[in-house]
Amino acid sequence: MVISLFSPSLGGAEQQALMLSKCLHERGLSVSVLTRKMKGLPSFEIIRGVPVYRSIRTLPWGKWFGITYILSVFWFLYRQRNSYDIIHCHILQGFHSAVAMLFKLFFKKKVIIKVAASGPLSAFKMLKNVLFGKFLLKKIKYADRIIAVCSQSKQEALQEGFPPSSVIQIPNGVDTRLFIPAPYNKANTGKIIFVGRLDFMKGVHVLLKAFRKLKEEGLQAHLDIFGDGPERDKLIRMAGDLSVNDSVSFCGEVKEVVRCLQESTIFVLPSLSEGLSNVILEAMSCGLSVVATRAGGTTDIIKDGVNGLLVDPENSDQLFDAMKKLLNNHDLAEKLGAEARRTAESRFSINTTVDAYVTLYHELCDENSAQESR
Repeated sequence: MVISLFSPSLGGAEQQALMLSKCLHERGLSVSVLTRKMKGLPSFEIIRGVPVYRSIRTLPWGKWFGITYILSVFWFLYRQRNSYDIIHCHILQGFHSAVAMLFKLFFKKKVIIKVAASGPLSAFKMLKNVLFGKFLLKKIKYADRIIAVCSQSKQEALQEGFPPSSVIQIPNGVDTRLFIPAPYNKANTGKIIFVGRLDFMKGVHVLLKAFRKLKEEGLQAHLDIFGDGPERDKLIRMAGDLSVNDSVSFCGEVKEVVRCLQESTIFVLPSLSEGLSNVILEAMSCGLSVVATRAGGTTDIIKDGVNGLLVDPENSDQLFDAMKKLLNNHDLAEKLGAEARRTAESRFSINTTVDAYVTLYHELCDENSAQESR
């Protein structure tokens, strides 16, 4: 596994990489992680049974960051070239994807590249905006498999000219044994929660506008906002300007998100752009009623009116109506939450995701064996 940041980073891609690596190790596969060297963290450690090498060393000066990143990845993969069969790159637009393609060309390694983002922040769009990005995108088309986490990112890959045979859809997974519904508590019926990075594309500003309308109608509700990011101070000021700061708590980053979800009843994801959100799966697995925007992979997960409610991005009126409906109809909220839990268990359990990857890894190894025997 190659990824720029890894545990203890709390990002969605990092958490998925950690969970997948752990589960693969538990299945008996030999898996290790290559990631960046970070201040205060050891160069090597074992996390949940998985060897983690923080051997990607970088210089923080413009183009030197990319150059040193590429050289570090290349040197590590070269030294370890006899100890692995597959290079699994998390996040397509990382420099490591380009290096992995060199090892496919010169050392016949199988390469998997995961596409985590779609829509306005599509990984393909982001890659095109970096130096030599368009050239790299052409080369990455020769990867053995491109993993799309949702139907939108799969369609984007096909539109970019990736061979249909190499693009497969494997969704993110959730640990349904950890994220479980809490006993029903009437004290939580007015608790709304958002969890995510506080940047513009997460749409928290839209959520605050919708929440003000709830308060103007006299509905009893409290909004907990978990996460941090560049928009935090701006959003805090906005809550004050909207006169809802007494009913909105900015709680910062949290490690035990399961407890925070279990203490709430409505989860809101007002994103303007999204891949396949981990936290929406976690909220569903906890049995929360979910309100989310029609962005990225969310429409793969939520069927409007069945296991959650969908609204258009940047539409505070629709968001207000959806939250109001759930606050005024506890039976509906419970029904949607129960169906959300069933969806998480049946379609998005981490075990289902791991099954798909194990099958894929064996396919690639079988292809290697067939090629070597010719």
